[in-house]
Amino acid sequence: MKAFKQYGWVIKIIGAALLIGLALFLYFGDGEGIVIPFIGGAIIIYSIVRLVPFVKTQKNDIVKTMNIMEITIDIAIGLAMILITLLTEDGLGVVFGYLFGIYFIMRGSVHFYSISIGAEKSDLPLYLFHVLALVIGSYIFTSGDFTPGVLVWIILFFSIVASGYLSYDGFKGYKVYRYQKTLHMPDVDQPQDVIVDQPAPVVEKEEPIQDEIAS
Repeated sequence: MKAFKQYGWVIKIIGAALLIGLALFLYFGDGEGIVIPFIGGAIIIYSIVRLVPFVKTQKNDIVKTMNIMEITIDIAIGLAMILITLLTEDGLGVVFGYLFGIYFIMRGSVHFYSISIGAEKSDLPLYLFHVLALVIGSYIFTSGDFTPGVLVWIILFFSIVASGYLSYDGFKGYKVYRYQKTLHMPDVDQPQDVIVDQPAPVVEKEEPIQDEIAS
């Protein structure tokens, strides 16, 4: 675990590169054919992750039953997005917009019903998210011409933003890694200046002065 934390910046940089690669692949490749199964898989994973913790912590039986029914429908929607897209030539077509809209409308409706009877608590981010879920879901469902191409641009935008964040966070992690590594490195003696041998100065000896003897 310590090594994982120490080299976590590597994973963040790899994740940033993968996000950029995904965005470029969706944009230049068959983005519309891939984004629908991708969205379906994300819906299934999110629904499964919510299921067990929610059932164990929710005390209201009505709200618990409503969420279980919603999660079941969400999984069915996700499976439909994946299987119909992969197994049929025509794909979902305009049905994708209706399924996607229903998903958002159900999520927002169940959330606000749970809050209204006091079975759930919310904060500002959750509140804004579910308001947007109702608005976006209603728009997608009623427009009838929502295409996966719009999602490609949305995913492209968020991929670039998330990649930038991961790159910056990885840069900071690498700086901390280098700083910690430098602290544990032994001190290296600096090479001293080479002193060139020079001849020693010649010191002249003074002759002793003899006293003159008068003859």
